[in-house]
This record gives sequence, structure tokens and C-alpha cells, in this order.
Amino acid sequence: MRRLALFFTAGAFITLGGCTQIGLIGSSTPTRDIAEKASQGDADAQYQMGLRFTNGADVLQDYTMGLRYFTDAAEQGHSNAQYMLGMAYYLGRGTHVDYEEARHWLKPAAQQHHREAMHYLGEIYFNGYGTDRAPAWGVQWSGQAAERGYPEAQYLLGVSYLSGLGSPRNKNLGMMWLSSASKLGSLRATELINNLDQKRQRQAPPQSTLRNLPLNKKYRIRYAQIRLNELGHPAGYPDGIWGPSTERAANSFMRKTAFSLDSLIEALRKVKEPISP
Repeated sequence: MRRLALFFTAGAFITLGGCTQIGLIGSSTPTRDIAEKASQGDADAQYQMGLRFTNGADVLQDYTMGLRYFTDAAEQGHSNAQYMLGMAYYLGRGTHVDYEEARHWLKPAAQQHHREAMHYLGEIYFNGYGTDRAPAWGVQWSGQAAERGYPEAQYLLGVSYLSGLGSPRNKNLGMMWLSSASKLGSLRATELINNLDQKRQRQAPPQSTLRNLPLNKKYRIRYAQIRLNELGHPAGYPDGIWGPSTERAANSFMRKTAFSLDSLIEALRKVKEPISP
């Protein structure tokens, strides 16, 4: 579940000397100008240099050098660099595979609504890579990326509905999300559809019933509903809508009536998720 069409690495603050100068042999003036800005601490320039060294674009390809540049930009809060750094550890590109480090860097990018970071953070939790497996918490992240049109996230959401892991089992919704993912180019989704011997779906993914409710809040409520139901506090169908049933279930679980959605989720996260549907 870790195929990507992109090259990934990460980066750290370096000066124009030593390995950097060697890597810039034959580079154009614009690239050298960006390298100079990067050496002065410009996060976007560091990110751009990370891309150049990763892909060998107008510089000598060097994954390790790219990793250093991405690291510096990521430490300054650059979401794209955080994503690339997280994926470097996720894939072992320019470094060793380290899912804990991957999660560490993907999380801040996801919190800045970086679509791909949301998905791969969700995939880590969904599959239990380097951490306890928590499918519903994984879907809380990947579901948002799916609704933002990321095909691999749509694939995972489809699998979630088909398997009942992290979502209520629903074949129609599962096939609908797989169809959308396949249409957008997910080879995994196309392969799974073919393996299931189903007629390929071409309809658009289901529209959110809460257009004015941020996806983040919708999926956090949905997560709470799923976990409350699992723990014996009937919250109704997990539709991401905070209604009377959800409120009663939350009150029962929390044993009080005054609490925030964040505190509810924090409490639910402390109870380990079941890993079988």
C-alpha cells in the first residue's frame, strides 16, 4: 500500500560549500540563486532545492542532500516539506524506513490540510505501521483526503466500507469510492474492482451532506460516533452529524454533559480500537 508516483525526500539548512557546490556543478543561474536563498534560511527556497536534488533537476541527483534541505524547511513549518520529509521516512527514500518519524512529520502537514499528508497519516493508523492499528482514526484522516479528490485516499475509504474496518460495512458506498478512485487513476482500486468481478462504476463520489461543515469536524464527529457505538453507547449511524443520539451517547461515555468534541475524541483515543470488523 505504499506505491507513489512521486519522488520523495527531505532537507536541512546548509551553506553553499562542500557537497552543495559539487552538486551545483553545471547548474543554471536561477538554481544557484535559489540555493543562495536557501543558505540564508528561506524555507520555500530550501523546499525547492530539496526537490531539485531529489529529482536531479539542474543539479546532480542526491537524495541525502535533498533530505537535508527538506528537513530545514519542514522545521520552519513548510507543509510541503513536512510532507516530503514524512514520505522519505515512510518509503525509505534517502534514509531508512521509520514510521514513527514519518508520522511525526506527516501530522503537522495534515493539520495544515495538506491532502496527501492527510491520507498517508491515515494509512499509517489504518494499517498499524509502527503504531497500534486504529482503522477508524485512520479513516478520520484519509476520509478528508478522499473528499478532497485524492484517489489513494478514496481507495482506502472504499476498502474501509467494504471490509467494515474503520467504517460501517456498506458495499454500495465501498464500490462507489473504489470506482471514483479507479477513475482518477488508482491502480489498486482498479485491481480490486476487477478482483471482485464487479461492473466498473463511473459515477461521482457521494457528496457531503454538510457542505457548510468543515470536513475535519465532520470526520471527527463520525469517528466519535463509530467509537461510541463500538463501546456500547448507541450514537446512531456514523454520518458526521452531531444529533440527539450522538449527544446522549457522548454524555453517557463521558459521564457528564459539559465537554468539547476535542476532549471527547481525546478520551476515545485512549481506548484501543478493535482490529476486526
